[in-house]
Amino acid sequence: MYPILFKIGNFPIRTYSLFLLLAFVVGMLVLRYLLKRRTLVDYQLVTDLAFWVIIGVVIGSRLLFVLLHWSDFASQPLRALNIMEGGAVYYGGFLLGFVFGAVFVWLKKLPAFPMLDAIAPAIALGEGIGRIGCFFNGCCFGKPTDFCGITFPPGSYAAQTYGDVHSIWPTQLFQSGGGILLFVILILVLRFVTLRKGQLFSLFLVGFGALRFGVNFLRWYDPVSDLWVNQIIASVLFLAGAVLFFVTQKTQEEIPEVAWIAQERKRLAEAAEKKERKKKKKSRR
Repeated sequence: MYPILFKIGNFPIRTYSLFLLLAFVVGMLVLRYLLKRRTLVDYQLVTDLAFWVIIGVVIGSRLLFVLLHWSDFASQPLRALNIMEGGAVYYGGFLLGFVFGAVFVWLKKLPAFPMLDAIAPAIALGEGIGRIGCFFNGCCFGKPTDFCGITFPPGSYAAQTYGDVHSIWPTQLFQSGGGILLFVILILVLRFVTLRKGQLFSLFLVGFGALRFGVNFLRWYDPVSDLWVNQIIASVLFLAGAVLFFVTQKTQEEIPEVAWIAQERKRLAEAAEKKERKKKKKSRR
């Protein structure tokens, strides 16, 4: 456990925040790469998309935490705005970040399913990187076990819950490994399997929902109702992914090959350049 990496004056640089930032940056780089290689979407829009998504993530993760622990904030509701004290729920950030991103895609009139297919591996890899930050922070820890258990130091969240002498599941590392594995699977499926638009995202929902549903049984939750809220959300994600996979099989066209995308991008660029030359030539007259 190493929650604070270093300090700049009195301002602590938290390991958890650093890994979240790393996860976000790497995820956006993956998204940009996939948009360029596998879609005709203007991949330069990723910067604008990232701005709105990160706002949704920050607000959503904090909002769901406050709602689930309202008794801690009822007497001082303005504490909910103090995100520096810690306290966030991943699902809240995932869902509201997704909503903000969806609104951006809708306003820009971007193709929804190609965007979702490109976003899916980015989210999976972001989960894999971000959960390493959870491990260093000591949050999202597991239940007691005598098999494959770890011990967090005195003063940690786990030690406050179980005592200084304990052995618990390293659920943060399970989720991290699961996210990285899901990323690899999605990339391999995209590379070697013929899919229809939207199906890669549906496979992400199925895999992510299953991962969270399994790991949640090994995680410690307080109160116990938090477990079932998370399990319901995981189940909904899994079922939504399964339904979406079969719906897109009937309604969507196949994802274009990389070579076709590259050729089409070149054709569109040449057409745009030709149009621009004509425009300049006309303006000189």
